[in-house]
Amino acid sequence: MESKKPRNTEKQNLVRDILSKSEHTMSAEDIMEAMPIKVNKTTIYRILDRFEDKGEVHFITGKNGKTYYALCDSCGVSHKIHNHIHFECQLCKEITCQPNTLRIPNLDGFTIQETQFLVIGTCNKCKA
Repeated sequence: MESKKPRNTEKQNLVRDILSKSEHTMSAEDIMEAMPIKVNKTTIYRILDRFEDKGEVHFITGKNGKTYYALCDSCGVSHKIHNHIHFECQLCKEITCQPNTLRIPNLDGFTIQETQFLVIGTCNKCKA
């Protein structure tokens, strides 16, 4: 039996475009609000899961427990495993990818699949 090739749908293209134009990470709700067509949250999450499986997006969990997404090739950080720092501003709540990477330790008996590094403070925009 021939396996089906995933389609590149209009909704996927819209999500990709929205993320590529954002200067910071976005939640599924943020993406849904930015969509020019009506799309339910479940569809957005399915698209983001598909993108994550293909290595197109990475995510970070914010201080509020919400998940935020960024396109891997537009976040400005070159990475294979997501060992770069994310910065969350306490005032404007934006989470941005930072160019700083951290060395991931080798943990005996454990296999690391994902890392998340969140630094919380005040961004330069809000300091001014």
